[in-house]
Amino acid sequence: MRKCQLCAYVLLVLISQSYTISDFANRGGETVKKSCSDNEYWNGKGFCCDRCHPGFKLKEKCPEPNTRSECEICEAGTYLDNSNYNENCFRCKECNKPHSKEISPCTFKSNRVCGCDPRYYYKKLGDLTWECKECKKCGLGQQKAVECTGEQNTQCRCKDNHYPVKGKNVCEPCVKCQEECQHLCVSSTPRNPVKSASPTSPPGTLPQILVPVCAFITVIALGVFMLYEGIRLWKKKRLVKALSSQESSPASEDQTLIITVQPDTIHESVPFTNQPCETEQNGKLPDCVPREIKIHEFFYFVLDEVPIGRFKELVRRLGVSEQNIERAEQDHRNCKDAHYQMLKVWSDSGSGGGSNVLPCHRIQMFVDTLKDMCLVNCADNIENRFLSQDTSASH
Repeated sequence: MRKCQLCAYVLLVLISQSYTISDFANRGGETVKKSCSDNEYWNGKGFCCDRCHPGFKLKEKCPEPNTRSECEICEAGTYLDNSNYNENCFRCKECNKPHSKEISPCTFKSNRVCGCDPRYYYKKLGDLTWECKECKKCGLGQQKAVECTGEQNTQCRCKDNHYPVKGKNVCEPCVKCQEECQHLCVSSTPRNPVKSASPTSPPGTLPQILVPVCAFITVIALGVFMLYEGIRLWKKKRLVKALSSQESSPASEDQTLIITVQPDTIHESVPFTNQPCETEQNGKLPDCVPREIKIHEFFYFVLDEVPIGRFKELVRRLGVSEQNIERAEQDHRNCKDAHYQMLKVWSDSGSGGGSNVLPCHRIQMFVDTLKDMCLVNCADNIENRFLSQDTSASH
């Protein structure tokens, strides 16, 4: 008897512990599940997997974190029009109703669109049922207000000086004063004739005068603008010529060069004074050559800093097209390899630095993009790792 009681007690303890563990796992799983992004799904194994692209169905879930799911294209006659993790595709609609026709074909990304022959319109009977119904014909004394096309049936209205007959699809002409023909109930007392407009101010005179005046003003403004631009360019060329002549003429070390700049050309000389590397007074060349930054060194550092869930947003902001992003994901099942290929596409689209060297202005653009995405810590780490060294090397 005591052994049975002991066995029952042990069984109750094990059951309560199993419920506790399952509740904890459910709560933990729900927390992790909520952290999946819009292009991912919870695979039930403790981590998120990426969804398949439109037109592809799920063949195999990702085996572990940071790996891609295996997807395959929908068979002929089926489609999936959204990113998904479905194991089967939807079957396309058939345009087999009487008087129906195909508007657009079935593809692996979109369903077939059906329409109706002329003089018929598309009418939905339910969520999945439909038919082609004959268009309504206007009755006697009526005229078309809305044409029969697409999913819209013909709408009719009464002709002028007609009224609708209740219960019938006809309109009859107004012949006496009644509720539907109020215009026949007007008093027969003649109204005061409206005075005609003065013959000295015929309608349309004002627009006829404004058109040539506006054209004349436009021509004058265009001429003034072209004259201003010509004078500005002439002054700029004269200034450049004066500077080049002063540089070519010999001058002693103690000679001071004075150039008088007219007020209109002050803004033209700004690029000469705001150069990023100013020469020293003794004529030595500036020490402004930045350190060469290897592309693979920069890429692997970025892959460790930028969160995986924000990486597609980053490369989209950097100008990488959706086609290149999808191609990188299809070519590389591992996320880091796919992200490395996206960065390679971005670096190849720029200029300067050589085939294996990344110029500093491209890295600065990269850092500014991260700050716009509110990834300030990532931007500061990359800036301290690469740009700060270039700045210190230039002093």
